[in-house]
This record gives sequence, C-alpha cells and structure tokens, in this order.
Amino acid sequence: MTKRLAMVLGLGALAVVLVAASAQAGHKTHKVVNVTFSGWSSGPDEDALDQQMANAFNKSHPGIHVDWQVINGNYTQAMTARFAAHNAPDVFYVDSSVIGAWIKQGVIAPLNGLIKKTHFKTKPFYPKLLGAFKKGKKIYGFPKDWSPLATEINNALFARAGIHKAPKTWAQLKSDAKALQQAGVAHPICLSADWARMGAFMYQNGGSITSHLTSKANAKAVGFYVGLIKSGLAYTPPAGSWCGQELGQSHAAIIFEGNWLLPYMPAQYPNTHFSVAPMVHNKKQGNLAFTVSWSIAKSNPHKAAAWKVLSWLVGKQGEKIWMSKGLALSPRKDVASKGGRKPYLAAAPYARGWGFGNPNFATAYTVMGNDLNAVISGSKTIPAMLSDVGKPLKGK
Repeated sequence: MTKRLAMVLGLGALAVVLVAASAQAGHKTHKVVNVTFSGWSSGPDEDALDQQMANAFNKSHPGIHVDWQVINGNYTQAMTARFAAHNAPDVFYVDSSVIGAWIKQGVIAPLNGLIKKTHFKTKPFYPKLLGAFKKGKKIYGFPKDWSPLATEINNALFARAGIHKAPKTWAQLKSDAKALQQAGVAHPICLSADWARMGAFMYQNGGSITSHLTSKANAKAVGFYVGLIKSGLAYTPPAGSWCGQELGQSHAAIIFEGNWLLPYMPAQYPNTHFSVAPMVHNKKQGNLAFTVSWSIAKSNPHKAAAWKVLSWLVGKQGEKIWMSKGLALSPRKDVASKGGRKPYLAAAPYARGWGFGNPNFATAYTVMGNDLNAVISGSKTIPAMLSDVGKPLKGK
C-alpha cells in the first residue's frame, strides 16, 4: 500500500468518524419529548379540532411531539384511576365542577412557578373564568373555553303575541309569558329542574350558592323559579328532551341555555328562527360560567414540556384555532369569539364558575338535583331543600 493511498484511506475513516459523531450530536440536539393531551369526547367536531390543534403545535415545535387522545367512558372515574396509578395524561381537561375536589386530593399541579419562569401573561383572561381554576393565589389550570347562560326566544311565537324583544327583567319575563299564554302558547317558558339553571336566578336576586345558602334572597329566587312552573307559565322538558329541543320544536317560546345552542339550532331546526339576548336579571346581574381548563398532573415527570403545550393551547395562537369553528367562547379578551356571541360575552364580568371551587360540589350535585325535583313536585319545602343541600356542600 502506498503512503498516498494509506493517507486517503485514513482521511476517509476520519470522515466517517466525524460524520457519525456529528449525527450523534445532532440526534441529541433534536431529541423529541412526547406529550399527550387528553379529554372527553363531546362529538366529532371537537375531536377534529383537538387533532387540528395537535397538528398545528407539532408543525411549529420540532422538539415536542403532542398526541391527542380521547378518554372514553366516565371521564372523572377514568382520570381518578389514572391519578392513582400515576399515569395521567400530560395535559388534560378539567371541568370547573371537579377542579376543587382534585386540588384537595393533591393531584393537580399549581402552575405559578411555570407562569413566572416563562413570563406567561394572565391578564388577557377574564378574571372570573381564571378564578374558577384558582385556590387562593395558586392557579391550577387555564380555561380553554366557556359559556354562560342567555335568554333565547322563539321569534315566531313572540311575533304571534305581539312582543318584539326578549325580556330583560324577572317582571318582564312574567309579563311576556302571560302574553304568550293568551296568544295560545300553553306553557311559554322551558325550565330545567337543575341548579345549573336555577343557580343563575339565585345570584340575580343577590343570593349565593357558596355562602348563606338558607338566606331569604336564595329562598325568594327559588320561589320565583319554581313558582313559574307551578303557575303554569313554565314547564320542565319531558324525558328524552331538553329546552333547546323544545325551542326548536316551537313548544317553548323562552329558554335559558348556553352558547352550545348556536350550532345546535341550525343543524337540527334550520327553519326555526330564534334570537339571543343577555340573561334576565332582577336585583342585579347574575350568571353561571360553564368552563373547562387545561391542567397538568402533580405527578407529571416533565412539567416543562407539558407547560409548553398547555401555554400554547391557551395562548393567543392556540385560542384563535380553537375559536375558528365557533363551538364555544374564548376565555381571552384579546381573541375574538365567532359571530353572534355578544349576548353571551356580556356575562363575562359577573358569571361565576360552575362548581365555585367547592371540593364537595360534584358529590353534592346529586342531592341538589333530587331535592329540587322534590320541591317542584311539592314533597319538600324550599327552606328544607336549602338546609339539606348545605350539608353535602360542606362535606357533611
């Protein structure tokens, strides 16, 4: 072998070593962290939107690969089992009605340190919505979307009664219902036997679900709500139906539902014309905010990567994608919600997060529903219901 050939072969071997070393170094530099984000399935539209979010994130974040995974069945039970096994998804949905219980159980990670470290801005979020996922000053999640209640009316039935606008006050609600009844609408108002509707009326009367449950303000609000049913001005939807369906079928002229009604009505009842107005009020404005957060498990081994995903999902870029289909309202003041949402957005300053941070709320809810049905049927008094419900809400 000549010296020249040996030198060439030596340089070639050195080049192979350098390329291999470079490849190894490059592999380390571009190591990908896998992150899962999960939630329940509310339908194919939201599932597709979650997958769209995953695709958009992966395209712009080569160091992290996120996978959207639906958790089927009873979400709360499934997540409780995963918390116990320390294999919860990296980022996941938390309904405001259970966040209090999961914080108390110590399974949700506080995010304050990550917020401070990355200089993530919390001011664009509506304070009451963010407050639904806080305990004291600690933040345990950021709302991905929300909806309050509004007053929705059947335009044709209102026109039949010669009424041109939705009611604004309790007094107008009662007056309009009587006029509708005289125009041939047997029971004008559809009211669910549910604290998730009645609770808004309690706050409108200066009452509260979180304190002084047996107050006169609460008792009067419940009396007004149940009184509409007992007087025949309102009715509860039959089994298998709900107030949105009753509005669509022109059985009801007035209902109190959320933003979810907007995609539902044109899809199911395209020929029923309806209008949306802000929720009625009495002594004050009062509403409920149904909202869900993105949160991180306390046991999560790579919180920095999980936070990068979470903060992008609820950041301006992620929220713009999430709002693109018009499925819900943005929790951020700087991201527009799709058209027709103004009456709902009006509730942002005073809508209280459903669940109210109470760790006992989810378990008390069954008692609340049973007792309200008993009041409507006449087998329980309002004071007895308020007293009974107060006990499970306090964990007794």
